Amino acid sequence: MDQDFEYRWCKYCLAKTKQKIIFVPKIPTYKRRRQYKCTVCGTETWLLGRRPSAESVY
Repeated sequence: MDQDFEYRWCKYCLAKTKQKIIFVPKIPTYKRRRQYKCTVCGTETWLLGRRPSAESVY
């Protein structure tokens, strides 16, 4: 996986922070949860993945 950081909402920092992706499921669909770790406070959370863009948007 070439992208191991994402900017996601941290409920403890109450801001959008850079989060490291710790765990990705074997079949990565947007409904399966991924484990993220906040680089600011160090909190680990399970969040849903980003929804893929529709092909009509391209």
